[in-house]
Amino acid sequence: MSHAAIKQIKAIMSQLPLTQGVEGVAQTKNKIDDVCQEYNYHLPKLFTLILEGVKGNRNNTRLEAMDIFEEALSLCQEDDVVQRLQIQTFLGSIYADYDDYHKAYIAYRDVLEHAYRLDANYLSFAYTNISDFYLCLGQYDQAYQIAEHGAQYGEKIGHHSNHAICLLNMGYALGYHHSKHQAAILHCKQALKLGSDNGATRVEAIAHGYIAQIMARNANMYSPTQINHHFNQADYLFTGVFDNHNQTECRVHHIAYMTKFGDRQQALQRALKLHEEINAEDNYGFFALLCDCLCELLHDNDDVVLLCKIQSDYIHITRQHLKKLQTKEFDKLINQIEKATQDHERLVLDKMQQHIGAVTEVGQSIATSEDIANNLPMIYEKICSIFPTKEFGIALYHEDSDTLEYCYFHDNHGPVANSIVNCKTQFSVGTYVVKHKRTVHLNQINDEALSAFVPIQERSTKECVYFRNDSPVQSIILTPILIQNKVLGLLSIQHPLADQYLQYHCNLFEQLASFIAVALENHMQRNRLEAAYQKLETLSKTDPLTGLYNRYQLDDIAPKLIENSSKYGFNLAIAVIDVDYYKGYNDFHGHHQGDVALQYIANEMKKVFADNDDYLFRYGGDEFLLLSYNLPEVAFKLKLEQMHQAISDLSLTHPLSSCSDCVSLSIGAAYFSEIDHINNNFSELFNIADQELYNVKKSGRNRISSVRKKLVRETV
Repeated sequence: MSHAAIKQIKAIMSQLPLTQGVEGVAQTKNKIDDVCQEYNYHLPKLFTLILEGVKGNRNNTRLEAMDIFEEALSLCQEDDVVQRLQIQTFLGSIYADYDDYHKAYIAYRDVLEHAYRLDANYLSFAYTNISDFYLCLGQYDQAYQIAEHGAQYGEKIGHHSNHAICLLNMGYALGYHHSKHQAAILHCKQALKLGSDNGATRVEAIAHGYIAQIMARNANMYSPTQINHHFNQADYLFTGVFDNHNQTECRVHHIAYMTKFGDRQQALQRALKLHEEINAEDNYGFFALLCDCLCELLHDNDDVVLLCKIQSDYIHITRQHLKKLQTKEFDKLINQIEKATQDHERLVLDKMQQHIGAVTEVGQSIATSEDIANNLPMIYEKICSIFPTKEFGIALYHEDSDTLEYCYFHDNHGPVANSIVNCKTQFSVGTYVVKHKRTVHLNQINDEALSAFVPIQERSTKECVYFRNDSPVQSIILTPILIQNKVLGLLSIQHPLADQYLQYHCNLFEQLASFIAVALENHMQRNRLEAAYQKLETLSKTDPLTGLYNRYQLDDIAPKLIENSSKYGFNLAIAVIDVDYYKGYNDFHGHHQGDVALQYIANEMKKVFADNDDYLFRYGGDEFLLLSYNLPEVAFKLKLEQMHQAISDLSLTHPLSSCSDCVSLSIGAAYFSEIDHINNNFSELFNIADQELYNVKKSGRNRISSVRKKLVRETV
């Protein structure tokens, strides 16, 4: 009886992808309950969890659904192959949405390897989700092929939603080929008609959004009216469905389009509103694009305060994203180890287990090191404990310049000097490995062996596998470091004796390359993020026009200098600098030339006051501030004169100036030879220098007035 019941239950479950929303899950559950009641059968927990997981997935509680599906996966037995693949399909989709592409890849690989076990209903569902995954990875050709299969199965079983989504994925994939934008839009319009005919508002919304994005990428081929129409129509339709991910994507790309081609003020208003609403943790890519647009728009508006706030938020979220990547990094390293332990080749498995500690240390050293070169001796020592080798190295491939940089190589004499090979013009075993994405394993190096990889007529006197002329190489393994079929570089081991590397060495080395690929990619990603963070941090502290400190940094710098002057008895000088009749210069030459003039002035200031203890600020529109710490009074006055003369030497004509034919400066300065207590705040010092500036302006401008002061504690 139980056999008949489970057979019917599995048949009902196979129809689950055809149902819609949480109501469809409830209807499926009711049918299964009827079967269980008829046969007096207790439903296994596996099926209960699958239903709960699908309900959570459709109800947008996806993290809870992921936990439920993972528990269900742990309950699968050998006979539950179809249920396992169903669960893996759902999990792959959730993993991909949360940027855990490694887990998504494992789940979808299981599905594709056993796709013959699935019926048309789940094949349509699986191909729909897998094509989404390939789009996330930017693998548009593979996404198109998988989506095409999914569309065929969706049409075959009459599943209009999957059929339409696959058509959309085909369009989105083709949309990245500029020559195929018309075919891409045609696929999206076919999906739009399917959605309209079947009342699928979400499909219609996505279709309009994709059409708009494809048109925007080919903006010279379509009118702004067409592009904005599809963006606006998508946004309107999204208000009637719950799809925050695709709605956010559409809005951000619309803002990006308007920033580049449209109404920049309207783009700014929309961007500010969306910045308050967007969930940066779940949509970091969209958030980053939105912040890039905002920074550009706010810079044009000269809204320094809001620009600093947006940049500060950007830095904070980037830090969180970096921390999230670092956390995932270790998990992926462990997953690579687990993957290796399941390798079918017994000898490779044994060797991996034997040397797992050393391999882990190598991967972690690369993943966590700010400078891999510093850890090369340790890495080389570990490699020698795994492989017979006299040299090991990592070469990085730079796709933009098509060069292979041998930057992390070490042998028994120590680090090997860096070298760069141009893959376009130079031939070597390394360039062969990179171009063909294949491992080269040689145990006897001679002309005949090398001719398969490097043409004899092109071969130079020094192969890229030889780094020391006094130590000829006979055995080599070079294998590409690949991630998602993208070449990051290559791994190399070499030995001067012949016949050193057996096949299991080659397999093990390829496993090591696969293991290192994730760590190396994360290392490179972390470096890119850290560079972006440093850039953003600099932008948040400086004035975007002149590159000087912005006035908000005074709150941090000035108190420290006052405290140090009081504590160590050093002098402190301050100068308030005003560009004479700057408004008149702007009125005569225009605001753009006014900005250029400020940049020239700031550059000259930086040339004169270039010491580490000199601090230049843009205090206001045409007003600058200088703090100079521990500089002799004579030198300070001399530098002020030099700066004043340098601005005059710029010869920036100023017909509306009442004090000079060219742009000039009025400077009020105060030199504090002694500050014997720290209760003097910055305002007190500033007011003294500002009074000198006032005196300069009152007496005709275009000169320097300086006063020497002591700030000492009053005695009673």
